[in-house]
Amino acid sequence: MRIRDRLVGVDESRRGLYFCHGFCELGAYPVLPALREMRDFLVTHPDEIIIIIVEDTVSPQDLAVEFEKAGLANLIYTDNPIAQWPTLRQLIERDRRVLVFTESGRPGVPWLRPAFESFSETPYSFHKVEEFSCRANRGGEAGQLLQINHWIDTTPAPRPSNAAIVNAYSFLLARAEQCASERRHLPNLIAVDFYRTGDLFDVVNKLNRVGEPHDTLSESASKASDQLTH
Repeated sequence: MRIRDRLVGVDESRRGLYFCHGFCELGAYPVLPALREMRDFLVTHPDEIIIIIVEDTVSPQDLAVEFEKAGLANLIYTDNPIAQWPTLRQLIERDRRVLVFTESGRPGVPWLRPAFESFSETPYSFHKVEEFSCRANRGGEAGQLLQINHWIDTTPAPRPSNAAIVNAYSFLLARAEQCASERRHLPNLIAVDFYRTGDLFDVVNKLNRVGEPHDTLSESASKASDQLTH
């Protein structure tokens, strides 16, 4: 619609809040139905947590209204973690299972947290597997949470064939462990393209020690596996 408007000089598009990325003309989801779908998921999955990082170009207040309309407001984690984030178990027990961050970090709604004051991340523009690194990118070294960006950039469209390679168990696990060692922090988020392609969930379970007998874990590993991760 934006391209059309530039050509014909008439703005006939429907205005509203949409989730999209990069080229919104190629596809966008209205925010409210998407948030309601998340709420329905959380109601039927009481042990699940959703972390949302919004690349925002709207006001924090307008975005907050949509969360209210969707019925998500009472599930949002609103406390200030200060020195340490809660564990996943604590978030579940408190039923505050939605954490929302914005890339702009604009003030106005306290629970819309500046993403890169909380997160530190790896670079995100890799054009071949040899370029993968764990060095600090947005958020520097100061963020309490670690995000690993893990995909091959083929803008404007990602390729499932690349995801099949980099999301494979041995490759993805090796990079996650490398970044955990270099950054001295268990990854909290692993961002991939085509999450159903490859072995993302098996890798996450391995990092979280899911399925391992408790008595085989060291105390430090037990604590790490329960942090706000994945």
